[in-house]
Amino acid sequence: MSSTALALSPLAPGHRPVRARRAPGGRPSPAVRCAAAAPRGPVRRPSRAPRRALRLTRRGRLAATCTTAGVLAGVVLAVSAAVGGPAAAGGVPGRAPHVLTVLPGQTLSEIATELAPGEDWREVAAEIAEVNGLSSPALRAGQRLTLPELD
Repeated sequence: MSSTALALSPLAPGHRPVRARRAPGGRPSPAVRCAAAAPRGPVRRPSRAPRRALRLTRRGRLAATCTTAGVLAGVVLAVSAAVGGPAAAGGVPGRAPHVLTVLPGQTLSEIATELAPGEDWREVAAEIAEVNGLSSPALRAGQRLTLPELD
């Protein structure tokens, strides 16, 4: 053996020797670290940036608005029906409105005459048109008319 033998130092258990890397040109690289200086335990990663608030698109805002409006309208209708009952709908409590289906060839004047034979048919026809929201006296076969309660 030669007189310039290298003395090896004992390594801690779990450590391995690290060879020095050399950068091009023969100089040692500055990034070389000793294995003994390596961090122990779990590796900590930098924390992520905080999440931004949810951003809705124009279509998303429209969908959310329409859904909310629909739910509110349903709640209002349900509450008004529960509180008011049939009287809120304009009818007499306990009585169903009379509904007539128009037959082919039947006119508003004929219906008014049959409904109130002793009264002026023009007044009764005007009242039928008002209750049903008719803009003209013309009727279609199969049309359903709600008949008013006459005195």
